[in-house]
Amino acid sequence: MKSLFRRSSFGLILGILAALTFTCSPAFSQQTLGSINGTVTDSSGGIIAGATVKVRNLATNFERTSTTNSDGSFVIPELPIGTYEVTFLRDGFKKEIHSEILVQGSRTTTVLGSLQPGEVASQVTVTATPLLNQTDTTNGYVLSSDIIESTPLGTGSFTQLAILAPGVSADLLNSSGTNGGLGNQSVFANGQRDTSNSISFNGITANNLFNGKTSSQVAANRFVLSTGETFVGNTGDIQTSTSVYNAIGQGIPSPPQETLEELDVNTSMYDASQGANSGAHIEQRTKSGTNEFHGGVYEYHQTDAWNAAPFFRKLDPSIPANQKVPRLHYNRFGATIGGPIKRDKIFFFGSYQGIRVSDNLNATSFLAVPPSLTDDRSPTALAAVAQTDFGVTVDPTQINPIALQLLQTKTAQGGFLIPSAANPGTPPVNGHTAIIQGQGAVFLADQFNGNVDYNFSAKDRLAAKYYFQHDPTTSPFATSQVLGFPQQLNAGSQALSVVNTTVVSPSFAWVQKIGFIRERAFATTTQPFGPDKFGINIFGSKVFPGITLSDADANGDPLGIGPSGSPFANAGVFQNQFSGGTSASWVRGRHTIAFGFSWDHTQLNIINKSNQAASLTFASFPDLLTGTLRLGEGNSVFFNGASNRYYRANQTGAFAQDNVKVAKNLTVTLGLRFDWDGPLTEKNGLLTNFYPKTYTYDLGTDTVTNIGLVVAGNNRTFGTKGVSDSTLTGRQWGLAPRIGVVWNPSFVPNFVIRSSFGLYYDRGEFFSEFSPSAGNGFNGPFGVTLAPPFVVPTLSTAQDTFANPFGTTAPAAPPTNLSQVAALVPCQGLNASQTCQNPQAGGITTNGLVTGSNPFLFGGYDPSNKLPYSENWSLDLQWQPINTLALTLAYVGNHGVHGVLPIPFNQPRIATTTNPVNGQTVSYGYQVPGVAEEIYNTSTGGNTDLRAPFIGYSPNSVFYEAEGNANYHALQFSAKKRLSHGLTVDAAYTWSHSLDMQSGLGLFFTGNDPLNPRSAYSSSDFDRTHIFSVSYHYLLPTIGSKTGLLPVVANGWGFSGITVAQSGQPYSIYDFSGGVASIYYGTNNFIGNPIVPLLPGQSVSSAQKVPPCSGPGGSEPACSGPTLVNIASFGIPLIAAGQMGVPAGDPFETSFGNTGRNIFRSPFQTRFDFSVFKEFRFRERFKLRFDVQAFNIFNHASFDAPSNNVSFNPFFANPPLNIDNFTTGYTVPPRGSGGTIQHTIGSPRFLQMALHLTF
Repeated sequence: MKSLFRRSSFGLILGILAALTFTCSPAFSQQTLGSINGTVTDSSGGIIAGATVKVRNLATNFERTSTTNSDGSFVIPELPIGTYEVTFLRDGFKKEIHSEILVQGSRTTTVLGSLQPGEVASQVTVTATPLLNQTDTTNGYVLSSDIIESTPLGTGSFTQLAILAPGVSADLLNSSGTNGGLGNQSVFANGQRDTSNSISFNGITANNLFNGKTSSQVAANRFVLSTGETFVGNTGDIQTSTSVYNAIGQGIPSPPQETLEELDVNTSMYDASQGANSGAHIEQRTKSGTNEFHGGVYEYHQTDAWNAAPFFRKLDPSIPANQKVPRLHYNRFGATIGGPIKRDKIFFFGSYQGIRVSDNLNATSFLAVPPSLTDDRSPTALAAVAQTDFGVTVDPTQINPIALQLLQTKTAQGGFLIPSAANPGTPPVNGHTAIIQGQGAVFLADQFNGNVDYNFSAKDRLAAKYYFQHDPTTSPFATSQVLGFPQQLNAGSQALSVVNTTVVSPSFAWVQKIGFIRERAFATTTQPFGPDKFGINIFGSKVFPGITLSDADANGDPLGIGPSGSPFANAGVFQNQFSGGTSASWVRGRHTIAFGFSWDHTQLNIINKSNQAASLTFASFPDLLTGTLRLGEGNSVFFNGASNRYYRANQTGAFAQDNVKVAKNLTVTLGLRFDWDGPLTEKNGLLTNFYPKTYTYDLGTDTVTNIGLVVAGNNRTFGTKGVSDSTLTGRQWGLAPRIGVVWNPSFVPNFVIRSSFGLYYDRGEFFSEFSPSAGNGFNGPFGVTLAPPFVVPTLSTAQDTFANPFGTTAPAAPPTNLSQVAALVPCQGLNASQTCQNPQAGGITTNGLVTGSNPFLFGGYDPSNKLPYSENWSLDLQWQPINTLALTLAYVGNHGVHGVLPIPFNQPRIATTTNPVNGQTVSYGYQVPGVAEEIYNTSTGGNTDLRAPFIGYSPNSVFYEAEGNANYHALQFSAKKRLSHGLTVDAAYTWSHSLDMQSGLGLFFTGNDPLNPRSAYSSSDFDRTHIFSVSYHYLLPTIGSKTGLLPVVANGWGFSGITVAQSGQPYSIYDFSGGVASIYYGTNNFIGNPIVPLLPGQSVSSAQKVPPCSGPGGSEPACSGPTLVNIASFGIPLIAAGQMGVPAGDPFETSFGNTGRNIFRSPFQTRFDFSVFKEFRFRERFKLRFDVQAFNIFNHASFDAPSNNVSFNPFFANPPLNIDNFTTGYTVPPRGSGGTIQHTIGSPRFLQMALHLTF
């Protein structure tokens, strides 16, 4: 019966694998098993062939047996992780037993036997601890459960342990409250992007394929800026807790640290069995049951009574003293249980954890309103605000009635919807002039884990593991800075993995695995009223529009009312991933041969309800009063069409490698991997692309004869014939060779030299396909779901009003055929009627660009792109001077090729009389009154739309092109001390430099001219010159006897902690208002982060000499925060009239500057987390442990890069309007808080009490 059951289980696994193989294309998952190898010699060093090697798992009694080869070597592959006893037997020699041998996942432990002559009945016990990697060249480490559980972690996240590996960095943990959530962080490893990492859970790929990130919160302001999303948070802590894009790590399986058996972090140079991504491979493995019942209960507690005030809240004079430390209630509690169902055969493990957090950090909105705004909301008073703060005269009788009603509306709490300034007449402090207190933010989590292991026999073992996680976060402020629009991020995951290991023979092992992971992150925003309350016509929509004031305080600070930035308000992702694979290990003489394949099939469903809302933008407070909408792409927009997408992708990996024992002390590994990263398709064919070679335009007739747009072949309505379902034409596969050499020089004991080279492919399409640019229109994480032609944006025009922001007639339905799509691509409109008749449009007449008609805004993945890859290499020296200590010194480097960059392929060209472009002989982005040659003012600005290479397409159209290069070089040192005398230490130091053209941290091109991406080659956005980390755990020596009161009180004390010290990251200063590159984009640059150049004679060092400032009441100008850069050191790259085609009389046009990217660096960052604990033991099996954990114990403030967004044209006016002296011109120095630090990286000091009862 047992044999039948064993065969049935094996057949079930095999059947499922076969079915999935034929229904899905084969990808990759990490190993959950480890190996033991070594060599057996006699006391003189002679090899011993035919010796018996037995290994036994001490927790489950699982046993395997092998024999040594003719050269004395042996390999026992595919062992369950755990602690083993290794026994060597040979006639004529004493039995040798090695105890406490640790087997770790995806690692090979080397055990060397040295048999002494004698009877087999005699035995020798060896306690040496092997710490050196004598088998392969993988860089990284594995943390076992005892280290994971004893390390103080602010939220228990596995990512807080990943930074302990050399070459790995992350932002410091910024919060343990609702904004931090699970506390997952973005991890950067050895110069690779954070989206290039591979996350696995119990052997199954758990990558989030929407943006590839693992963060529960994004703390760095410049990274948030690059997503196109805006957030509440002007007092040091950016509130991203309900953002699908920035908090998507909430949807990644993140089991409690009490349930993790191992955390495996392979940073680089992993062998051919791992691939599909070029960054770190991070594997979480949950615990299994053993022959002994074991488990425990635990509780973590935090409260604001123990915490320090955040740095900027402490300095902010507008925050009362009793609110400096925001209210916090934090409880994390759980239980674990494991043991045998049948001894030596069937084991189980289960756990539950609950997290309950509420706080006021996210419940406080610091917002920008006009400094003179008071509770007097009469038309006369409001007009006076416009005059006092903005220098703009508004007739009180001409104030728009909707604007007046909006400013007079009160919330359910009794205050004004748009609050008054906290201290009227006082300049902004830290970017805000008002404060609103809402109800507390709430984070809840429930996490379940259930595992079963079945040892059918010594040759067949089955492991099944299931995990469930539900962790919603609710915040009163998210996309809205005012009360009444709370948002909830509903996040969670489920994971199931089944792994069967079959030992066909002592030299051949076969592993089969299948798995499923579901991840979700969906944001929902509620509202107190709809547009009809104010008489705003959105064609029957009941969703209140998001209203944005680009400059709310005459200092360039915006204000968001309602679901501003609507693509983020009610949208999210649901991902289902089916995985499977098989691998085998075959030991044949000196060779250990491994081969296998893996696959996954992904369903990525994006639900976006932005087609139910509208976004209305006003350039300033005076424009709000008059109801003057801000025009142009990405400003006032309403989307019409189906905005949900159902993406599908397949991924396959296959490998073969040979680990050859060339000599007793020399091992060579040769491997080859095949990766096929199947491109995205959409279930209904709602996918387009642009083929530049097929686009044609006839200047003579002003006709776009072929729009060059193609539709996925599986679109049943108007798919383009001959085009694939993905629309891609470039190769999405590659062969990746790997080679590694390990040498143990015989003349130096316990010393290993390793060297390796490998090619690692990376998926380039995910994470960029979803994000075409369009400012606040269809940009960002859900951009592609709002892109034409399946969704058509309707933009406000000069004739539209606050009451009818998109006219009185509902927009036409999106195209249902190619003719209607072609009609969306206008010509210049150079004929008398200024209209177009595109031959592909089937007779449909449209207005030309010269009338202000909106060009077609396209964003997509370049169809000709090839798969990105990285060439990696390393050389390291390992030395184990004593039994418990290993030291490693390494050089690690890589060269990235085909990195994905956002390139505005339709950037306007420079037109002159000698070099006309599309008939244009002058170039301008503004329309200056009185300049005769500036006769056009197109949608993007000036004659920009008429100078684009592809007429009819927007200058902001973007291709994500695989043409970037990157380089990384590092010297790395690590020290690992295994437990002895109560002390365990892991330390790492990295001295490195990472360079690239773009770093993939946002949606926009950062640099000068994006058509010359090489000019942006500089330090990576995530580069850190120095990274030091150390973790430690020390149990103080025992004193006294084992009985009595003294040992109970005096013994069981210890301490542990983590210390991190790292360089800050580089940054640049940007201007989006037209102060840079107006000749190309006017004031509507939605695809670039244009760098503001230094003034002639200024340098990096001189720009960092800042003028003095003081606190309130001081003689110097008031400080709003530490200042790193003097913004007066920057200027505008003005173009003289007559140069670059600029007409005479236009003094405002700007070009790109010549200041390099990332020339400044943010401050050094340090953090000390420390824990003191006391253990009580009773009844032998029970242990009670009490911890007092202090995070950032010295309350040292580590700072983010300063604010790096300034406005030389703060009203985005066309042409610029200088509000300082009320004359026409740029504002110099620029408005904004550029150069001033406004955010911290890492939390202030907070304390956590923890209690664990284990048995």
